[in-house]
Parts: sequence; structure tokens; C-alpha cells
Amino acid sequence: MDWVLTILFLVVAFVYSSVGLGGGSSYTALMAIFGISHHMIPTTSLSLNLIVTFIGIINFWRRGYGKLSLIVPFLGTSIPMAYFAGTLDLPREVFQ
Repeated sequence: MDWVLTILFLVVAFVYSSVGLGGGSSYTALMAIFGISHHMIPTTSLSLNLIVTFIGIINFWRRGYGKLSLIVPFLGTSIPMAYFAGTLDLPREVFQ
């Protein structure tokens, strides 16, 4: 049964990355559906999202579409907010 989740992760990564996203919300939903512990879901989902997004960023920069002046404001706000959201400890009932 573990291989089904792995295949679904690969499909999600491929589909989301084709439109420039990481797929974090879908990883979270799949793990919740498959009954993965709610303590493991955030870090696993974030890790997968970072990997897929990083690969997309590399391809984006290679093709010359990156402008640092446009990216810095997004990084300056998204990184602290992602850290803040990661420090929240939600009970299982609220998470589900």
C-alpha cells in the first residue's frame, strides 16, 4: 500500500510542477486520507514541496526568467510567515 502513496506523490509533483507550483496542499490531503499521523504530515509535505519547487526554480532561472528585484519582496515576506505557520501546533480535530 505504501507504493500507492509514492506513485500519487509522483503524479502530484509532476502535475503541480508543470504549472509552477509545489503541490504541498495535495501532499497534505493525500497523507490525511491515507491516515498518516498528523504530526508527520507538515514536515513531510513541506519537504516534498521544497524539493519540487527547488527543481522548478532551477529550470526557471536557467531559461532567464528570474529577476531578483521581483523575487526579493516575496522571499522577504513568505519566509517569516512560513516559519510562523510552522510553529503553530494544531490539535488533530482542528487539523482534520
